[in-house]
Amino acid sequence: MGLKIAAMAAVPVWLAASIGGTASAQDLPDLPEVEQVPLTLSVVYYTVEGRRYDDAVDAMDDAGPNGYQAETRSQFTYDMRYQPTARGCAITHLDLPLNVEILYPQWTGYDRARRRDREAWDRHMDVLTVHENIHAVIAFLGTIEMYNALVQVGPQTDCETLDDLVRTRTREANERLQQWQQDYD
Repeated sequence: MGLKIAAMAAVPVWLAASIGGTASAQDLPDLPEVEQVPLTLSVVYYTVEGRRYDDAVDAMDDAGPNGYQAETRSQFTYDMRYQPTARGCAITHLDLPLNVEILYPQWTGYDRARRRDREAWDRHMDVLTVHENIHAVIAFLGTIEMYNALVQVGPQTDCETLDDLVRTRTREANERLQQWQQDYD
């Protein structure tokens, strides 16, 4: 017992900082700490070749993950404990750790490229960074929503029923989150 709704303070401040203004290429979003949803953010790269910006973009289109130039991958797990009580089987502990990995292109010819090509690449990467950071924010907010839906599940007649209900709510919340990601793209 003692489970509480996950909440964030100052959402408008961090959200504005994450998606507004000029992003430096591959900066991660500055997300608040939410105790019940521990978050790990990381960036990995795939390489693209080319002497000019246009060559690098063509290489990105061919080498990018799943047909994209960049991709945000998120995965959550849940650590849940429950036990029988006088009112039925109840959740006693719940954490939803979230791992977010953003995959970006890294242009191997950047340092040897002309200035205008480097500037075009930088602008392109700024756009990709903002886009992928919003995917990370969607994953984070979706996982918080999932947590909040799960902690509101009251005691059930038995622990098997509770486990089934939690699995159903988790699947539904994950489907909703995936739809948000698709709608954003």
